[in-house]
Amino acid sequence: MSEHLPPPDHEARTRSAINRIVASSLRQPFLVGLLTVLIVGVGFWSFSRLPVDAYPDLSPTMVEIITQWPGHAAEEVERLITVPVEVEMNGLPKMQVVRSISLYGLSDVVMTFANGTDDYFARQQVFERIPDLSLPDGVSPSVSPLFSPSGLVYRYVLQSPDRSAMELKIINDWVVSRQYKSVSGVADESGLGGETFQYQILLDPTRLAGAGLSVADVEAALAANNGNAGGGFYSEGGQFYYIRGLGRMATLDDIGNTVLASRNGTPILVKDVGTVTVGHAPRLGQFGFNGQNDAVEGVILMRRGEQTQTVLKGVEAKTDELNKSILPKDVKILPFYDRSDLVALTTHTVEGNLARGILLVVVVLIFFLYDVR
Repeated sequence: MSEHLPPPDHEARTRSAINRIVASSLRQPFLVGLLTVLIVGVGFWSFSRLPVDAYPDLSPTMVEIITQWPGHAAEEVERLITVPVEVEMNGLPKMQVVRSISLYGLSDVVMTFANGTDDYFARQQVFERIPDLSLPDGVSPSVSPLFSPSGLVYRYVLQSPDRSAMELKIINDWVVSRQYKSVSGVADESGLGGETFQYQILLDPTRLAGAGLSVADVEAALAANNGNAGGGFYSEGGQFYYIRGLGRMATLDDIGNTVLASRNGTPILVKDVGTVTVGHAPRLGQFGFNGQNDAVEGVILMRRGEQTQTVLKGVEAKTDELNKSILPKDVKILPFYDRSDLVALTTHTVEGNLARGILLVVVVLIFFLYDVR
């Protein structure tokens, strides 16, 4: 045992060095005090810039491919979309696990990468292989925004005493959502509730068959007659005049007057075989809020790696701007979930624990040193 003990001269040198440090500190109280204040100031400055959250983001790097194929059963979605996506993404650099789920009209493939993998590197690898996918016509896969499973930081509901849920959904999709996405650190804004506005044509099977047409003929005619075209330009007197063909539909009458075919010189219009009306898409869910059976909600997701308190400050400032100057006077955004309250509670708890720990350390040192000074 004795051979492992430090030599006496080493112990003496250590005690001598400590004595010199203590003596020097006692002889220079102003310098020690100045250094203490400087260290405390740097500590407070660092603490104010420290990213604080209610709980840490421990999720690995993930990339999610979402593909919609409306009207098709889960078996077809699995065979024609999910499996081809999994096969094409197989062997990506640093990818560890692939999980998928196939539902009615929806395919969801989640790829998990090794810890420490750069988020944008993983997403770039996925984007490079998406064009090589062989999927059914009209099917376009998309990559979900860059957010973590704990990225939900803000929820709100649109309120208006006069407008319907469909009108509020239109405002949320075309105004509110785009404004929130412009805030730095926001990955995505997802709206829930309300009916999706649609122009609908209710075809009469008898009149359609009598005209010798099919539903596919109506679809093709509407697609071909709903767009503007460029016609070049001509010059006159040194002035250029640009020519445009205006064919985009803007009203119900425009849709009803679309020509489907011609029989003996008589045009057959959409309104001759059906009724054009305003309706809504089939609903797959509904959102209620405080006694409202049909309300419109918005969910804001924070980009992975951002600071919660910084993002929330920008979101709250944007909410004030929307309520004061952008939205109609009768429409207001009412936040009902804000993670800043949870972050503040967590920070307060940590600060209290640190203060008690510091006090305990000081008391223990005084008892061991037998000297307050």
